[in-house]
Amino acid sequence: MQGLPCFRRQRFQDRMWLRNEGRLFGVVFVLFNVLLAVFNVLNYRVASRATVPCVVIVAPTPAPQVDTPVPTSPHRRAAVSSPTHPAASTASLAWTDTDATGEGNNTTTPHTQIVKIRNSTREETISPLNYTLPWETEQRDKYTVIKRYIPADGPSPAYEESVTLCTQGTFEFLQHVPELCDRWEGPLSVSVYAPGTDLPVAVRKILFLRKCGPPCVHLNVTWHLVYETSLAPTLLEAPMEIADMAAYEPVNCSAGFKPLQLVSEIRSSKKLPYPINVARNVARQLAVTRYVLASDIELYPSIHIVPRFLQLVARLALKEAGKVIPRRVFTLPIFEIKKEFPAPKTKEELVKRVKDGHAIFFHKWVCDACQNFPRRDQWLKNLPEKGKEDVLSVFQITKRQMPRTAWEPIYIGTNEEPLYDERLTWEGKRDKMSQMFELCLLDYDFYVLDNAFLVHAPGIKTLSSVDQRRRAPFMYKNNAVHNKLLAQMRKKYGPRKGC
Repeated sequence: MQGLPCFRRQRFQDRMWLRNEGRLFGVVFVLFNVLLAVFNVLNYRVASRATVPCVVIVAPTPAPQVDTPVPTSPHRRAAVSSPTHPAASTASLAWTDTDATGEGNNTTTPHTQIVKIRNSTREETISPLNYTLPWETEQRDKYTVIKRYIPADGPSPAYEESVTLCTQGTFEFLQHVPELCDRWEGPLSVSVYAPGTDLPVAVRKILFLRKCGPPCVHLNVTWHLVYETSLAPTLLEAPMEIADMAAYEPVNCSAGFKPLQLVSEIRSSKKLPYPINVARNVARQLAVTRYVLASDIELYPSIHIVPRFLQLVARLALKEAGKVIPRRVFTLPIFEIKKEFPAPKTKEELVKRVKDGHAIFFHKWVCDACQNFPRRDQWLKNLPEKGKEDVLSVFQITKRQMPRTAWEPIYIGTNEEPLYDERLTWEGKRDKMSQMFELCLLDYDFYVLDNAFLVHAPGIKTLSSVDQRRRAPFMYKNNAVHNKLLAQMRKKYGPRKGC
C-alpha cells in the first residue's frame, strides 16, 4: 500500500468503500423485507376478521325521475356483487346527494350510482349494475328525504282496506310512536327530521323502538328521514334486519328509553326551525292506503277508528250511489288532559274526564278558536247508544267559514287534498292555516266524526312569554309567507264568501 502510486492507492480505497457500502445496503434491504413480511402477516391476521365495510358514494350523478315500487319487505340488502368482496350484510354510507341543477322542488334520485367499497385492506369501485342502495331519496328544496328508510315488517294492506296514520317529529318525540301504533289498527307513516348529528341518534331510537317496543312498531310503522342537504350525515347505516343491527351496535332493552333521551345540539346551535310541513307532506305522500290521517306525533287517537271508519265509508257509499260526491274530509275533535291522568281511549272515558275538569278542548288556553268547531259542547253530550259503542257516525257536516276561519281541524282525507306549504315552519305557527283556507276556497265539506277523537299526550299547554319571544322571528317569516299564499290562492281560485 505504501509503494503504490498515489492515484492507484486512491482507486483501491474507493473500491473498498463501495464494497463496504454494498454490504451495508444488502443488510438493510434484507432487514426491511423481513420487517415488511412480518407486518403483512400481522396485518392479514387483523384484516381477516369480520369487518363492516364502508360504502362511499363518489361522483353522484343525477338520475331521471322514476316511479319505484313500494318495498314489500324490510330485509332488503345493500348487496355487492364482486369477485373479491362478498355481499355485505351491513354497510355505512356517505354522500352529498344534491340536485345537480340546484333547481326544482321535489327531485327523485334513486341511488344506483358508482360507489366504492372500502375496508381495511382494499378499496374497490363497483359498477352501478352490481350495487343498488335499498332506499330512494328525494330533494325538496333545501331538504333531502330518504323514503322508506326502514319499512314496516308486516304486509301492506290493500289500498282501500285501511287508513294510514301519517305523522312526524324529531328524535326527542319518537317515544310516542308505540302509543300511536298500539291504538291505531293500521299502517303508520312516520317522517323524522334529523339533520347532521341528530340522524344517528334518531336511527338508534328507531332501532330501540323496533326491537323493544310493542310488535306493532316493527310490523306497522314505516320510517322516513328528512334533513338539510347541507347538513347531510357523514355516515348513514344501512337498515337491515334487527339481528344484523344488534350485532353491529347492540340494543339494550333493559336499559329503557331514558339513556336515549338526548337534546339536539345541532338544531339549537344553528337555530334550525322544524320544517313541519315538509315532514307532514312526506309522511302523507308515502302512505300505502287511499285514506290518510295527517296528524301530530303527540296526538293519540281513540281506539278502533280504522275499522269503524271503513264501515262508515261503506255505508256512505251505499247511501250516495249514483250521486255526485262533494269534496269532503272527516274531522276529529281534539282534546288535552292533565299530566297525572292517562289519555282516554273511548268517548265515555273522555266525557268523564271533561266533566271532572281533568280534560279540555285542545289549546283552550293557547288558541281556543283554533279548535272551536260548531256545536262542540253538544258533541260531548252525544254519547253512543247502548249496543252501538262500536259505530262511528257523522255528528254534523259543516264548512270552515266565518266566524270560524281560525279553526285548524285535523282530518281523515286522501292525497287528493292540497299539500301543506313547505315554507312554513312549526316555530312560526299558522303552519296549517293556508291549507285550511285553500280547502275553504275549494268548498270542502267537513264531516265532524262522532265517537272518534284525538287527545294530546298528558299535559295541558299554556302560553309562555319566553317561548313567544324565541319564536318571534319565525312568526314574522311565516306571516309574510302566509299572506302571500292567501293572495295567490284568491287569484287562482277566485274569492268565496265566508272564507
